[in-house]
Amino acid sequence: MGTPSSASRPPAILSGWPLQFTKGLLIWIVPVAIVWILITPVYNRFLTKAAENLVRLTESPAATRLQLSETHFFLITRNDMPMPRGYLAKVRVTDTHFTLIMLAAFFLAVPGKSLKKRLEPLGWSVLISVFFHIVSLFLWVKFMYATQLGEWSMEHYGAFARNFWGISKHLADLPFKFGLPVLLWAFFFLGEILPRRAAK
Repeated sequence: MGTPSSASRPPAILSGWPLQFTKGLLIWIVPVAIVWILITPVYNRFLTKAAENLVRLTESPAATRLQLSETHFFLITRNDMPMPRGYLAKVRVTDTHFTLIMLAAFFLAVPGKSLKKRLEPLGWSVLISVFFHIVSLFLWVKFMYATQLGEWSMEHYGAFARNFWGISKHLADLPFKFGLPVLLWAFFFLGEILPRRAAK
C-alpha cells in the first residue's frame, strides 16, 4: 500500500497534543459551566461582602455598603450622601468571574496528566482568581466614586486619582480578566508542553 498523500493528512496543528486538548475542552466545558452556574449565587454573595470590606478599609469613616440584588448584581450605596434611586450604581458581579469556566476547562482538558495533577494547579489558580475578582470589584467601586458622581467625584478625587482608578478598572475588566486564565494555564503547563513538542 502506498503512503497517504500529504493532502489526506490532518494539519499538524489539528493533530497530536492540540487535538487531544481540543477534545478535552469539548468534553469539560459543559460540566464546568454547570458547576459554575450552581455556585454563582453563593460566590456572588461572598464577593459582594469581600469587596465591601476591602472598600471600607480605604475609607474614614467607612460609608460604603454593597447590597446583593437579583442574584447577579450588587448595588453601591453610601450612608453619607443622598441617593434618589436608593443606590449610586448597579454592578453585575457575574461578569467579573464568568472566565472561571474558561480557567477550569483549560486545566481539566490538559492531556497526559492524571486528574490529581490537573486539579492541584487548578485549585491554586482558582484561589488566585478569587483574589483578582475581589480586587476587580473594589476597582469598580473606586472607579464609580472617582469618575461617575459629578461634583462629588471632583471634590473628593484629584486628576491623578480619577485617571488612576479609571485606567485600573478598565484594565482589570478587560485584558486582565480574560488574560488571567491563559497566563495561569501557561504558568503551570506551557513549560512541559514546549519541550515535548520540540523533542518531536
